[in-house]
Amino acid sequence: MTRPIYLKSTLSGKRELLVPLTKGHIGIYACGVTTYDHYHIGHALQAIYFDMIWSYLEYAGYGVTYVRNYTDVDDKIIIRAQDRQISPMELSEEIIASSEEDMAALGCRKPSFSPRVSQSIPEIIAMVETLIENKAAYPTEAGDVYYRVRQNPEYGKLSNRKVEELQSGTRDIVQSDKEDDLDFALWKADTTEGASWKSPWGPGRPGWHIECSAMSKIHLGNTFDIHGGGLDLVFPHHENEIAQSESANKCEYAKYWIHSGLLTIEKQKMSKSTGNQITLKDFLKKWPAEVLRLAYLQHHYASNIDFQKDTFKKAHQRLYYYYSTLASLEELAKKSDSDAGILPGYSTENMVEQFHKAMSDDFNSALALGNLNKEMKKANELITSKKSAAKFHTAKSLVATFRELFKVFGMLQQPPAEFLEELRIRILPELSITEDEIDKLISNRKQARTDKDFALGDQLRDQLAERGIELMDTPQGTTWKIKYDE
Repeated sequence: MTRPIYLKSTLSGKRELLVPLTKGHIGIYACGVTTYDHYHIGHALQAIYFDMIWSYLEYAGYGVTYVRNYTDVDDKIIIRAQDRQISPMELSEEIIASSEEDMAALGCRKPSFSPRVSQSIPEIIAMVETLIENKAAYPTEAGDVYYRVRQNPEYGKLSNRKVEELQSGTRDIVQSDKEDDLDFALWKADTTEGASWKSPWGPGRPGWHIECSAMSKIHLGNTFDIHGGGLDLVFPHHENEIAQSESANKCEYAKYWIHSGLLTIEKQKMSKSTGNQITLKDFLKKWPAEVLRLAYLQHHYASNIDFQKDTFKKAHQRLYYYYSTLASLEELAKKSDSDAGILPGYSTENMVEQFHKAMSDDFNSALALGNLNKEMKKANELITSKKSAAKFHTAKSLVATFRELFKVFGMLQQPPAEFLEELRIRILPELSITEDEIDKLISNRKQARTDKDFALGDQLRDQLAERGIELMDTPQGTTWKIKYDE
């Protein structure tokens, strides 16, 4: 049984009920990367959000076909390959391998299909031929083919722009044999070795936009459910996709359009020129992948996000709090008796329902995480409450539910003890303290308490607290954890 889901479609600008073309199944196409350079955390933004959307759709009972392409034919690829004195396809293969390694490290599942432009040339040429037959496109003497923008009365419906106000804004170089400067390239005359193919109009390669129209059609058909990508793709890329697809196929292209927001670092666009670009590989050397997932998912997918200096530190500490809570609950759960009931106020059914309520309203991960944070706080109150059979069974129920819900976000799936140790190793340098220093201060405090110098003992405890370390005195001795202020 599937749950009703509402989303805000860029096309209508309204909140709409998601009604699949095929009952119980959703087809999604999301624009992927151009394979001229390694993944950075901006690329990861879209990948994480659409991985979450895919996971929630499945959790809500839907089957999903998820398609994310690789643009492995492009001007930037050709230029970068020439600079490195390798073929464009060699560069693309290298970057695709690197990208798939990065996505696996980030915890993103492989799409159902990952088509490449270079492997879709026959279908692209066929679609261009259809557009010419339909008088929606025209070839030039130079061997290029252009789409006639002004012949399409609906052009601009996604970006809410009027043709009269448009500038081309495409990757094309304006050429003299275009009928109109607004027309965009479907096929570009080119003889670059390794990046050009035979066509009815001479050797060349696809324009930027036609590739997605052809590849989505191969795997999802003429019309499919959801098309997604970054907000920066609304115009011209997605606008042009709609125009050429609907002109060729004579039917609606995608029913719903969703766009993830844009990323800035300290209110600056991320780029190599400003020196603030963070590759995913460099990020993962310093932080666990779940830190980036949490940093993004605590925002709504359509929000523009600005990462500040302490963003990852805060996400890191919160993740430590999550795993610490889970570890404590698992210890209590070991004593669970299946016949014991659940303590009042800890209904896991309500947790699940609140999760669905948030996520079924335009995949609101920010609200869902906010609710889960409240449940984590309640779980910590349970941990410190009096022992009882119901407490232990409640802990067991909470562990299962937290894991189930956080799985949608690609989080809290690892063994807590192992992950906490990894987090601890990474966080302590941020607090400017080592485990040896902590152990020494705990030892000094123990001696002070033995000597009945309780004032010194309290002073040492407070000293650790000021540095972000919380002590816990148990019958088995004193343990410590990294403080997290909810």
